[in-house]
Amino acid sequence: MLNLTSFFTSKHIQMQMSLVLSLLDFGCTFEQIKRIIKCRQNSLQDLISSYFEKSNDIYVQMRKYLSDEHCLQIKQMISAEKSGYIDKFLMKLVYPSVLCIFTFLSMIFFKVNLINRIRLMFEITDNKVFICFDLVLYTISLIYLIFILILIIGRTLLAHPNTRNYFYLYLYSKYRDNIITIQNSGTFAKLFLQCTKSGISTQSSFQVLGKLSDLPFVMLLANNCSDRLSKGATFLEAISTIETDSSFKEFMHLGVYSNKVIEQLTNYCSFNSILLETRFKRIVNFFYVYVYIQFLIVSISLYQVIQIPMIAIGSQL
Repeated sequence: MLNLTSFFTSKHIQMQMSLVLSLLDFGCTFEQIKRIIKCRQNSLQDLISSYFEKSNDIYVQMRKYLSDEHCLQIKQMISAEKSGYIDKFLMKLVYPSVLCIFTFLSMIFFKVNLINRIRLMFEITDNKVFICFDLVLYTISLIYLIFILILIIGRTLLAHPNTRNYFYLYLYSKYRDNIITIQNSGTFAKLFLQCTKSGISTQSSFQVLGKLSDLPFVMLLANNCSDRLSKGATFLEAISTIETDSSFKEFMHLGVYSNKVIEQLTNYCSFNSILLETRFKRIVNFFYVYVYIQFLIVSISLYQVIQIPMIAIGSQL
């Protein structure tokens, strides 16, 4: 009974929040929203707090500096950033992944069901075609095994904050404009822009972003920048030394020198989206090349195997 009550309560909260978010998208202010949904200020705050769910402590920290309206906007932005690029990236990988799996399973099927029968039927003990086929199959299997191990080890190690931060900083030290740095620089810039537009100070903006545990690399950048400001560094010095991509620093230099930081932040966010799209496209194209090469090699190997019984039958006629 308690679980059923919790379920309906959760559904009610989701429905109310969907209405609030839709009204925000239409440009309604919080005062207008309260009148439309006939909700008191405290009730609306409780509703927003429930919407943050496990991130409620983040909401509490954000409420020290931001209004509920801005808290919701940042929450929406976090959700969009966490799923947006990844979903688009994965969607583009569906077709090549299916082709990749199909060719690999075809090789296994031929290996298990046909090759051994061909060997026994025609009494073939040693053949270069079979050796090459086995070599291709074992090589592809090894590639996939290494890939799976990297994913498992990476997921395990990156679950710990210290290891995750060390990975980010090490990658940045080797190649500053890598795709992880570019993506997190863009997310950091968008959230920083949102905080700046809300009217809070730069230091307060970094303190808010430094609490976003849902975005650990953004949290790392914000805390590093906040630490530098606390030690007496200027905004430009702090921005120039944190671990963002070089484009972000160039845009911020232009913003400071022209006294148009918000405008240059907006420009950078647009530029970052295009740059990230280009980098993702490059990775997808690289994967396509690998898939087509694998498909070609597997097709040639299967063709050579099929030719063996046909040649043997032809020689007996």
